[in-house]
Amino acid sequence: MSAYDPILNLIREYFIDMGYNEKYIQDFISERVFKEVISIRLANANVMIKNKSDHKSHQTHIAITGEAIEFFYDPEEMLQKGSSIVETRAVYISPNNIKQLKGEDVDIEDTRDMRLVKGVVTIGTRTQKQVQLSKRNSENSVEFNLLRLGLFENDLLILLKQREQEVLWAIGIPQVFYLDIIPNYAKKYETNTYLRIPKII
Repeated sequence: MSAYDPILNLIREYFIDMGYNEKYIQDFISERVFKEVISIRLANANVMIKNKSDHKSHQTHIAITGEAIEFFYDPEEMLQKGSSIVETRAVYISPNNIKQLKGEDVDIEDTRDMRLVKGVVTIGTRTQKQVQLSKRNSENSVEFNLLRLGLFENDLLILLKQREQEVLWAIGIPQVFYLDIIPNYAKKYETNTYLRIPKII
């Protein structure tokens, strides 16, 4: 089993649990559609101010370091970036994911179709050793900030990159759910786990 398999399976289980058609989800959340994934286990410093367990931290961006930087920039591109650069990336988000995180009823009209909203997320660089995801909350799309407001310390923020176009998906999964699927998550994966997904031919 490849390291990315449990992560993709976790995402599938989450959307199936939400009420989506299993066959549709198995086909869609797959190597056929996505080529890279980064799974971020959120620290207190990474969550929105109102969700912090320790309010001494005023940081809200999510620091991405090490190999995980390559999800956002290849090494050569990163070398050319200045420390004050802030950019936006297109990101798709499921409104039902936001509802689920907020504890609201999820009403899916078509279980074989995932309705998404397209927004943006800001990313900044800090030297050549750190990317700051959600650098400027005021410039993120409303939906991305709502997704983050549904996430707390130790929850997962997972980003997927599609094969056919340079666009991201953002998915939030609470700790209480993912520990049922991957009980040894903290031992198996890094805080920021970046994985390439080979294409199935």
